[in-house]
Amino acid sequence: MVPYDRFTVVLDACTLFPMLARDVLLTLAAHEFFSPKWSARIRDEWTRNLLAQMQERSVDGDAQKRVDRIVAAMTAAFPDADVDVELVELPVLEPVDAKDRHVVATAIAAHADAIVTFNVKDFTAEHLKEQLQIEVIYPDDFVMDLIDLNEKRVVAAFRELLARKKNPPWPVAELVKRLQASGLVQTSLWLNSQDVAALM
Repeated sequence: MVPYDRFTVVLDACTLFPMLARDVLLTLAAHEFFSPKWSARIRDEWTRNLLAQMQERSVDGDAQKRVDRIVAAMTAAFPDADVDVELVELPVLEPVDAKDRHVVATAIAAHADAIVTFNVKDFTAEHLKEQLQIEVIYPDDFVMDLIDLNEKRVVAAFRELLARKKNPPWPVAELVKRLQASGLVQTSLWLNSQDVAALM
């Protein structure tokens, strides 16, 4: 793996739509484990889905304003994350599921080292690795790779994440349970093995 201080990663919409996966990945990015990238199309996809979910659940307040605040905070934190990309039909993209080719095009435009996605099977990972030297990584595996790189810094990142959970506060056990439910199973097991006092 490329050293984390130079590692550029496109975050697929499916990793930005779920609140906890987005929070974990962007907290690790804020701790300079990697440089996150996305396109307008990726942003539109996950924000549209989030808005629909909020409206379906009748979330108090203006759902659109809440989504806009999340996007504004992400833009402020990662001003270089937006990638201008024009999807063109390239032979190298043909094996990739048609609905996900724009994500690969974003990775090409960003000179990314990896795409992090819950939909690994749609990206023909071996093909992209061989032809474009772009890894396609499941979020849980990606976080575990970062833990292998620098476990102490990941502990610090999770400590910061927990400190933001104030209304109501989350004990470590709650975060572990939510990580497991969100598909970050290895991460939840790792977190559960940590010294609780070190995270509080």
